[in-house]
Amino acid sequence: MRSYLIPLVGAAVAAGVVASAGPGQDRSPWPQFRGPDGQGHVAGAVPHEWSEGKNVAWKTPLAGKGWSSPVIAGGKVWVTTAVPAAGGGHSLRVVGLDLQSGAVRHDVEVFAVAELVPLHARNTPASPTPAVVGGRVIASFGSDGVGCVDAATGKVVWRTAAFKVNYETGPGSSPVPYKDRVILPCDGADAQFVVALDAATGAVAWKTDRPAAAKRAPNERRAFSTPLVITVGGRDQVVIPGAHCVYSYDPDTGAELWRVAYTGFSNVPRPVFAHGLVYVSSGYFSHELTAIRPDGRGDVTDTHVAWRYKKGVPNVPSPIVVVDRLVMVSDQGVATCLDARTGTPKWTERLPGSYTASPLARGDSVYAFADDGKAVIFRAADEYVELGRNQLAGRIHATPAGVGDSLIVRTDAALYRLIGAKSR
Repeated sequence: MRSYLIPLVGAAVAAGVVASAGPGQDRSPWPQFRGPDGQGHVAGAVPHEWSEGKNVAWKTPLAGKGWSSPVIAGGKVWVTTAVPAAGGGHSLRVVGLDLQSGAVRHDVEVFAVAELVPLHARNTPASPTPAVVGGRVIASFGSDGVGCVDAATGKVVWRTAAFKVNYETGPGSSPVPYKDRVILPCDGADAQFVVALDAATGAVAWKTDRPAAAKRAPNERRAFSTPLVITVGGRDQVVIPGAHCVYSYDPDTGAELWRVAYTGFSNVPRPVFAHGLVYVSSGYFSHELTAIRPDGRGDVTDTHVAWRYKKGVPNVPSPIVVVDRLVMVSDQGVATCLDARTGTPKWTERLPGSYTASPLARGDSVYAFADDGKAVIFRAADEYVELGRNQLAGRIHATPAGVGDSLIVRTDAALYRLIGAKSR
């Protein structure tokens, strides 16, 4: 979502948190939720000041409803949306806009549905963020289906509606790229599993059940987190929080590697990984952040938890690690900075508004976007230092994307390209 910058690139490289494509992932500028590394880091000199009349390269209206974050492929920005159709149904669409001009190049119906599934007040039918794999844009609409659009032509390549689960409040988990596949969790009230799909055909490469929540009440089996692919000891893992348990799998086969139990469900934040630790948010009832050493096998709840932290943990926005500091912004706007290695708190600060979008970072500057369109920029340091505030019209629930010197920001009514001073 973000120069008042201290040159920390060398330190960030040492900490393993500079923006770069994760293991096995597409080399597009912004191929998935939270960017190339999946952890919210922006490499370019993105702007730190903007408004409706300042540093806006273009603003393009978007029809329908959707909180999917922008991804970038083929010189285009891609989002999903749900547009009302005649007779009370909805058209679930993938929209591609020219990165330079903001002109709509593709507006493609992937699915037509007669009736929307039940939705939480903060959710939409088009909340999962697409993933880019090999010039293809793969979009999930939850139980309404998963579809693939060619990034060059905008034509639908494949569709599948094979993964129907009852989310009760609408979809949330985003597919993530891995090699020539996407990996997608499906954690509903009635079934919990994760699938890997061939990006070219939509065929199932593997499917693995997630049984830890099976004995809970149906509404406590749901989860909405997005996977994170990491490399530990030269071997890739995909870490996927679920209801009452986080699992790690072999992304090539779907075999479970390890798991850690906690109390919590309906969790949304994506994990982050730094300093040899995976940081996971547990969800409702507990709101706990757990730091896990991901080198174990089997149930490692009693052996591989490095620390836990319970105060101000978000249920929706994902945390971010900037060098040796972990920063999180709660749904209610409480920003917290911890020592990423030990969990020792550095500071807390009340930010204006409520928050759904996940923070981004450029260098040591953290960009937090509030639901009311306000953005607060502050430094990830041992003390809270605010660097600026900006405002756009409309509401922001989608996490922005960063490419070059531009931020791509989605509101409830439009998509913006915000530019730095060098582009004007």
